[in-house]
Amino acid sequence: MRCSIDLDRRGKHEGCVQLNHSNNRHAYGVIPLPIGVIAGDTGPTVLLTAGNHGDEYEGIVILQRLFHDLDPDQVRGRIIFMPSLNLPAVREYQRTSPLDGANMNRVFGDPALSGPTREIAGFVEETLIPQADFAIDLHSGGKICEFSPCGFIYGIGDKERLQNKIRAAHHFGARYTAVVEGSQGSFSAAGERAGIVMLSAELGGGRIQRENIEIGYTGTANTLAGWGLLNHPPQDTKTTFLRSGFAGSSVMSPVAGAFEPLTSVGQAVKTGEAVGRIHSLDALDQPPVTVCVESAGIVLGQRAQAHVLRGDFLLHLGEEVEESQLLEPVS
Repeated sequence: MRCSIDLDRRGKHEGCVQLNHSNNRHAYGVIPLPIGVIAGDTGPTVLLTAGNHGDEYEGIVILQRLFHDLDPDQVRGRIIFMPSLNLPAVREYQRTSPLDGANMNRVFGDPALSGPTREIAGFVEETLIPQADFAIDLHSGGKICEFSPCGFIYGIGDKERLQNKIRAAHHFGARYTAVVEGSQGSFSAAGERAGIVMLSAELGGGRIQRENIEIGYTGTANTLAGWGLLNHPPQDTKTTFLRSGFAGSSVMSPVAGAFEPLTSVGQAVKTGEAVGRIHSLDALDQPPVTVCVESAGIVLGQRAQAHVLRGDFLLHLGEEVEESQLLEPVS
């Protein structure tokens, strides 16, 4: 893959990273993944990405806006932007790539995998991440899920890096920050392997909502300020940390039908509380099936589409955790 701009040159520049691709339409051609850089005075490098999943447009809007708003004289160091990281999927409004069916956030770090999605991930991990001190990867729930706007950090690593991630999460300033172990094939895992400070975020989903854009835009800019990238200090913001991945934190549909949620994202629920009903699509004599949670927690994410099959995702819960507990890493 070849980048059309010099990422080391001072100033504000935009271009593309050329993904070579051959298909039934073209014997050979390129898919131009947009990339931009704003480089000011000497300082750290941060990598900002969105569109890792192709149906998550909130981060794309935020990074496009931020790139247009910032000038080199406002920046100490360098900011690299890739707002439509998985452009083939973004163009098709699909979570996974239409070129090879791969989920980009599962193919980082595996040299045994091949295909265009892995090639993009390889460029990020082998070319961009080694140049970065920090990274932010913006997500949302896409077509299927709505998230309570929240930061995401991996609860692994040495104490100093955990403290740096915790500090970044406070600067991002979402109401909640989920602390997860995650997947080894994710962008965040690639950041962990490189030893950089990595923050992700989930910013709504289902449809673009203005308040989620503002949370993501303000949070990203404030995190850049906290890392010393901008020529002003960060605002004093705080977040509440939630641990996920505990027994009962993921609620799946027991039957097929139409899902009627009884909760909203960000809401606290108690053990055994009814959180939804599933209605039959083809039988009037079947009463709705009530779905209850096995554990108490905060509704971090909730299904945005009504139609469900047995085993489909309905809700994702988090439980509040003290900041001091996060500094006891699981390595």
